[in-house]
Amino acid sequence: MPHILIVDDEPDLAGLLAYNLGRAGFSTTLAHTGTEALEKARSTPPDLVLLDLMLPDMDGAEVHRQLQADPATRHLRFLVLSARPDAHSRVGGVDVILKPFKVQEVVARVTALLQAP
Repeated sequence: MPHILIVDDEPDLAGLLAYNLGRAGFSTTLAHTGTEALEKARSTPPDLVLLDLMLPDMDGAEVHRQLQADPATRHLRFLVLSARPDAHSRVGGVDVILKPFKVQEVVARVTALLQAP
């Protein structure tokens, strides 16, 4: 069962995503800060990180940069969720879904990213 790390500081949204991804056959772990995301990704690397860019303690782009710089987590796949229209330029080479979004779109994109070679 593929494992998804959901990084979002809005507990209700993170819970909604976890519920729907669980129904689609994924296991999930939640992180509400960048620091927590780094700790969880390094201790148990997920198959994909669902990453919000606006976190309370550090920018999600910095979380991405640190995980990509670490040989143990360099292989991780990312899907960025952001209300910022400049999200594509802030985290280059990563799929982005702009908020507000439909949860079904997130589930479909996660499924597609994990099936890609």
